[in-house]
Amino acid sequence: MLKKPSEIHFIAVTFVLVVLLGARTFASLTEPDQVASVVVPAVASKASVSVSSRQPASIPSSEVVPGKVETSLHQSADFDLDCTKKSATKLDIKAGYVQFRGKSCVRGFSVSEIEIVNKSNGYTASVFDRGSDKYQTDLIQLKHGDNEIAVRYRSAGKTVEEIIRVTAPKI
Repeated sequence: MLKKPSEIHFIAVTFVLVVLLGARTFASLTEPDQVASVVVPAVASKASVSVSSRQPASIPSSEVVPGKVETSLHQSADFDLDCTKKSATKLDIKAGYVQFRGKSCVRGFSVSEIEIVNKSNGYTASVFDRGSDKYQTDLIQLKHGDNEIAVRYRSAGKTVEEIIRVTAPKI
């Protein structure tokens, strides 16, 4: 009379199968890849490409893009607050956004007292403290053409407003 297989038999058979499949999978992952040689038919056209010269389509070749590509999304500009060396108040930006950063020579400097507003479109920039009297804004959206950006802060107990004129191209 034959015994009925018990649960231990099923568990043992399952364990053996898992070990065998796991060993084969581990061996296939650790052994070096064997690349089959690809035979490319010789066609006398410029469209034929050998396997060794293939590139991703999203990366243009150096023949197409000869130099560094500049982004047209945003550009940074340095602007120091209430310092003796004044930077130019007219900026020519070649992007749709500008980001200001700089230092403050104002005593008792606090970024909460700085307000930077693009008067042309009403955008109020967020100002971040970069430590040791330095600040940085988020990206300030520019409209096509001339933009008037007001920088307001407190110096010697009174509010000072400086105007920066920014020219942006059409994007």
